[in-house]
Amino acid sequence: MALSNEDLRQLISNLSQEERQQLFSQLKEQFDSTDTVKGEKPLSPPTKPTQKKITQKGNDGIHCCVYCGSARLKSHGVTSAGNQRYICKSCGKTFTENHGSAIRYTHIDKDTWLEILRGIVNNHSTTVIARDTGLVASTIWLCRQKVCNAIKDMYGYNDLFNGVGEADEYYCRAAFKGKRDAEFFIYTLRRMPRHHRNRQEKIDWLIKNNLYDRLSIEEPDYLEELLSADTKMKRGISNEQICILTLVDQNNTLYLEPVSVGRLEKAMAKSKLKQKFNGDNNVLVTDDHKAYERIMYGTGVKHQVVPANEHKKSKYNLAKVNSVHSALTAYMDRFSGRVYTTKYLDLTLMLFWWLFKYKDYSTEEKVQALYKIMIDEIPDLDAKERVDLVTTDKITNREITLDTKNQFPTKL
Repeated sequence: MALSNEDLRQLISNLSQEERQQLFSQLKEQFDSTDTVKGEKPLSPPTKPTQKKITQKGNDGIHCCVYCGSARLKSHGVTSAGNQRYICKSCGKTFTENHGSAIRYTHIDKDTWLEILRGIVNNHSTTVIARDTGLVASTIWLCRQKVCNAIKDMYGYNDLFNGVGEADEYYCRAAFKGKRDAEFFIYTLRRMPRHHRNRQEKIDWLIKNNLYDRLSIEEPDYLEELLSADTKMKRGISNEQICILTLVDQNNTLYLEPVSVGRLEKAMAKSKLKQKFNGDNNVLVTDDHKAYERIMYGTGVKHQVVPANEHKKSKYNLAKVNSVHSALTAYMDRFSGRVYTTKYLDLTLMLFWWLFKYKDYSTEEKVQALYKIMIDEIPDLDAKERVDLVTTDKITNREITLDTKNQFPTKL
C-alpha cells in the first residue's frame, strides 16, 4: 500500500537533520546508480516549465531547515556573493546555502575563493594573492587562517605511526608580527621591536608611546640598553625560538607541532610522542638529545639513538626527518617575506602538514579538495562535525597553544 503525501511528510518530520541528510544521499545514490537498458535513454523526470537556474556557490543543495529541520523550504533570493538564500515555511527563519561552512560571511564568490586557494597551495604571499584576486591583503590573510583552522579542526594531531619513525626538533624564531602594544615589547619581551631604527628613531618611538619618561625615571640603565643595543636574535637555542617537534615514518605519515619556547624538555617529548605508535615492532629513531631518554619506556617501542657525530647507527638514520625540515625551511623562508607569527604558528604547520600529505596531488586537485573542506562538503560525517564555523573573532582571539614557559602570555 502506497503512503500518502501526508504520511511521508509525517515520517520525514520525525527524522533528525542528520538522518534527513543521509536519507537524501541514499535516495540520490539509488537514482544515480539505476541501470538503463542497453540502447535506451535513461529515464528522466517529467519536464517542468523552464526556470532560471541558480548557480550553487556553497553546499551542494539544502534539503531541510538548518534551524528546525523542516523540509518545507522556499528559495528566497541570493546574496551579494551569489549564494542562494532560503526561507523556512515552518519557522520563518532565513539562511544561505553556505550556512555552517567555513566560508560563511566572507562575501567572496566561488571563483575568487578558488583563486585564493590556488595561491595558498602555491605558497604565494598574501600580497601576491591580493594582487591576483583584487582583494586587500588583510582579507587574504583572514581567508588563509580560515583554511588552516578548518584543516586543524578536521584532522588535528590524530595520526598513528607504524614501523620506523624518525623524530627531531626544528627551531624557528618567535615572531610577533602585527603586535602593536609597545609595553608588550618593552616590559614583557624586554626588547625593542625588530625594526631598523637609529638611536633618535628609538627615542621618538618611545616618546610616541609614552614610555620614554617612564623608563628614564624607573629604569634608566635599561633605557640606555634599549637605545644602544642592537635587536638581533640571540645566538644558539634561546627563549627567542620556538621548538617544533617532528615525527615522520617510512610511509610519510607526518606529525609536527610547535610545543614550547626554547629547548625541548623531556616531559614535553614524552607526552607528545609516547602515544603516537600503533601495533608491534615499532622503532623510534632520534639523536642523542637527553629529552628523548627512556620516553618510550613501557610501550614496547624500540628506541634507537643516532649519535650527533654519526650519520647513521646500524641501519637507522634521520634522513627522512631532515628532508622534512629542509622542506619546512623552504616553506617558511623569512627572507622571502614569509614571517609567520607565533600566535598562528600551529595553523601554519597544519597547512604544511596537509600539503605534505597530498604532495602527490596536482595543484588543481589540492585546490578542489580544500574548497570542499571550506564548503563543508565532506563525506565523512565525523570529520564534517569537527569543522566548525570560523569567525574573525575566533581566529584573532585564540590563545597560543604551545608552552610559553612564562616568557610571554598565551593570549596576545
